[in-house]
Amino acid sequence: MAGARNTSVSTSKRRLVLLISSLVLAAVFVGGVAGAQTTPPLPAEPTGETTTIDCPLPVPDDVPLICGQLTVPEDYAVPDGSQVELPYIVLSARSGAARPDPVVFTSGGPGYSALDSVWGFSRSPILDQRDVVIVEQRGNRYARPSFVCDISVWWSDEPRNTPCLDSLLADGVDMSQYTTVNMTRDLIALRQALGYEQWNLFGTSFSTSLMLLVMDSDPQGTRSAVLLSVKPPSETTFSHESDSPLRAIEELFAACADDDRCSAAYPDLEQRFMDLVRRLNQDPVAVTVDLRGSDEPIPLELDGDRFIDWIVINQLYGPVFPEHGASHLPFLIDKAAGGDTGVLVKATESHWSEGLDDPNWAWGLMFAVNCQQDLPAAGDSRPSADLAAAERLDGFARSDAQREVCAAWDLPPQPPAADHYIESDIPALVLAGSFDPVTPPVWSRTTADHLANSTYVEFGGHGHNVDADNPCANKLVVAFLDDPEAELDTSCVLDAPTPSFVLPNEIYYAPGLASSGDEVSIGEPQGVAWIEALVLASLAGSLFAVVALAVWGLIRLIRRARIRRPGREPDERGQLPAVALSGLVALAILALPVLMTLIHDEFVGSTAFRLGLGPSRDILPATILAWLVPTTAVAAVVLLFLCVRAWISGLWNRTARVLTTVAAVAAVPMLLLAARWDLYTMLL
Repeated sequence: MAGARNTSVSTSKRRLVLLISSLVLAAVFVGGVAGAQTTPPLPAEPTGETTTIDCPLPVPDDVPLICGQLTVPEDYAVPDGSQVELPYIVLSARSGAARPDPVVFTSGGPGYSALDSVWGFSRSPILDQRDVVIVEQRGNRYARPSFVCDISVWWSDEPRNTPCLDSLLADGVDMSQYTTVNMTRDLIALRQALGYEQWNLFGTSFSTSLMLLVMDSDPQGTRSAVLLSVKPPSETTFSHESDSPLRAIEELFAACADDDRCSAAYPDLEQRFMDLVRRLNQDPVAVTVDLRGSDEPIPLELDGDRFIDWIVINQLYGPVFPEHGASHLPFLIDKAAGGDTGVLVKATESHWSEGLDDPNWAWGLMFAVNCQQDLPAAGDSRPSADLAAAERLDGFARSDAQREVCAAWDLPPQPPAADHYIESDIPALVLAGSFDPVTPPVWSRTTADHLANSTYVEFGGHGHNVDADNPCANKLVVAFLDDPEAELDTSCVLDAPTPSFVLPNEIYYAPGLASSGDEVSIGEPQGVAWIEALVLASLAGSLFAVVALAVWGLIRLIRRARIRRPGREPDERGQLPAVALSGLVALAILALPVLMTLIHDEFVGSTAFRLGLGPSRDILPATILAWLVPTTAVAAVVLLFLCVRAWISGLWNRTARVLTTVAAVAAVPMLLLAARWDLYTMLL
């Protein structure tokens, strides 16, 4: 049963079986086979011109590549009208003798820039034998026009928030031309302009819709297709805005219940989660976030809906094992359900810094596509299963904010990109993650069922980004592209990580630790000036104390080697232990920022969400820090007491009194900040 839960592999060959299965599934899932069985026609000869340009973003310098730009009509029916400019990058194969059929990739969203993926593809084994073409969709960040938009549409209390739309319309943009059908035409135009007879399609999430339409409209130009977390062009998330997230969340609860250690650590997790959602809807948590480009922090309220959307669903995009955020969700739910709102604040801050405030998102493009195509396709009524899921989640519907924006934008509806699941005999590899909260695995599975020469693989430990930290998925993609017609060896799926969760005794709980890296960034604008001043003062005083104590101790040793002169000697009772203690305190203070930096370095390439809960106990610097902070605090208090006693009683050498006092006082600012960063709670 474990193997069945973690992988599902099927290869479909017979159209009769596929037709029967598609008809059955269509009765269950909205947007299935209905009406005419043809996609909107594409122009027979999409035309476009390519030119070489300077790369619009930093690119790797160790891989041969060319940056170019495709210019195509904004409206293909008016070829001499307004034009759009779509940048692309062609990475040359490492072999120096590339196979004639490259891989073309564009991103999901809609609205997420594709060009930044140049860094990932520059390290990919795909590049060993084939060129890789990365293309920006019309309306995205580096395209012209670009629909990069004011993010305030997500948090403003005014639903009719249209500054992005207003500026685009003022520039003469025809919003009706920014659809999946035209993006499909753009891809075909690029293939023809670059002179490729065939290429291999690579799509993920939203861009799988484009790739499926290309398979249908340009079969002669398509050798194979890799489709990750499929969003079929005939399906709409607006019809599944509650039941898709609920399915993934219940998958999380089931995986924890099946794990003896997780179920013992977090009993009644599902009920505690539901109670927490209701409580947050009744009494939201106040959060303040820093918005890119804004001088003032933005006040927000984290209610139950935003908790589900911003925190739970957001983490389920990634894998569900301890190196990733989703494995921490039971821990977070348990803490928050117990009344700890600090963990929710940190999680919200990390979501804004890494998600909603991401400069790679062209929010206007997302609204253009969703408001014109997906929302009208959903119709005015929601399926009963979706409504039942919303009731179970205390009214949660993920698209509520988008619906408000769409109402404000009031764009005329466009025809759906397709009204059926695409059928094709082009070889296809379809990958899905069991925990996907956005494009449920059934969409990928049903898509594969309609592709006569397909292989479907489902990973039980992954979410929406099914290829994230997934060597097996990458291995399958490379093997498939090498020979799409061959039977694919999927045995590595059985060895892929299964869902596992972080337990309370596996983490040093310190939500404030994540803030320390931003608050103390000497020379960087995001640093907090008064905190940086305290840290510098503490470090400078401690460094002075260490150096001065070492020099003074050396001088004392030299003097003791000489013949003593007669005279009155100071009372040095307890001086040596106090001097040694002050040196240790000063060294500990100097060590704290080093340890904190090492912990932050452990999370480079990971997420602020993980660090926002606290570092793992298997990180040695974290263990040292957990013990060092309270120990140093106790030592500093003892040292301060000894210094006061020495000054009052006239004990020790005067120099010893001064230096030990400097060490004790210098420790105070850093130890106070340690409380701000929750470093004292790490051992609890």
